[in-house]
Amino acid sequence: MSLWLERCLTGYFQLMGLTCGWSGSRLSRLLGSSFLVLIMIERTYEIRSYFKREFQDNDGSTSGTSFYFANTVQGVSVGYKLVHALIVGMALVECQRNRRLLEQLPPVRTTPGIYRQLVLEVLLNGYTLVLNAYTCREHPGMFLDCFRIVYSNQAVRARYLQMLLLVDRLDFQLEELLQRMTAKGRTVDYQSLRCDYARLAKVTRSLSQLYGLSILLLNVLCLGDCLIACNVYFMVEYLEILPGSWLIFIQAVYIVVPTLIKIWTLCAACQRCVGKAKDLQAQLKDRPGLLPAERTQIEEFVLQIMQDPIQIDVCGIYQLNLQSLAGMFFFILEALVIFLQFVALVGKSQTMD
Repeated sequence: MSLWLERCLTGYFQLMGLTCGWSGSRLSRLLGSSFLVLIMIERTYEIRSYFKREFQDNDGSTSGTSFYFANTVQGVSVGYKLVHALIVGMALVECQRNRRLLEQLPPVRTTPGIYRQLVLEVLLNGYTLVLNAYTCREHPGMFLDCFRIVYSNQAVRARYLQMLLLVDRLDFQLEELLQRMTAKGRTVDYQSLRCDYARLAKVTRSLSQLYGLSILLLNVLCLGDCLIACNVYFMVEYLEILPGSWLIFIQAVYIVVPTLIKIWTLCAACQRCVGKAKDLQAQLKDRPGLLPAERTQIEEFVLQIMQDPIQIDVCGIYQLNLQSLAGMFFFILEALVIFLQFVALVGKSQTMD
């Protein structure tokens, strides 16, 4: 990865409040930490204001169906702010630990997949700003409130990109380890390979511990995104609160699709890392040992891989791979079926009235 791209990504993550500015002088570290503290204060104030605020329907009531659906949308937005505040707090507390992790996973070459994710991130941020400006063109005073909401949403979704870059660096080091073992014409130092593998396994556990909780909450918020899209459909189709237009459809797609793309890319990258560790184990089993001592080292290395596998999990609940993504997809599909049944009941009750 080029130096300018690395600096741009570091600045972007610091702007989103996902990491603390630990590099540079003491003044820069102090300014970076102060910026994170300000974000936490702002997020805490908005969450506190949400629970103190009393939402009302268009007719002033607080018990209508439209009120509950609108309040659900507000609740998901507050969920994003809460997760954002949690990530900022973790960036402050785990600053030194994150620094050591970055030192063990230095920048590597940029793959086409990373470039696609960077382009997607730029498009999402540009689309968010344009849509925010277009929505608030008639009410300029609401621009700051809308910007606060989309800021937390984009910052939380950028967490996927932050972890994806680290997983890509881990994948590169596993690839180097595999190439060192399969290189022809060279004597394999199994002791060195075992030490490097143990280091990568330890780095993988640190990566899971640092990012596991936030990824778990992000996956939960993905279900909230689907709930918002269902609310938009319900309000347009049945309650007729929002006029049906392409703008409403694009907003609903923007809520769900980018998050699903990020989750799919991260799960695929994690499964690729795990697959290379399994390939390493398979190569060792198929590798002939000419001497009994070499065969013993190979068997010990295979046993080490089996006892200390490389896997990226989420708080020990489930592993990040395509199988987990499929389970999440079927869970969302089941929730959508339940929602459509609920919508059909509401439609029948309105017809009877």
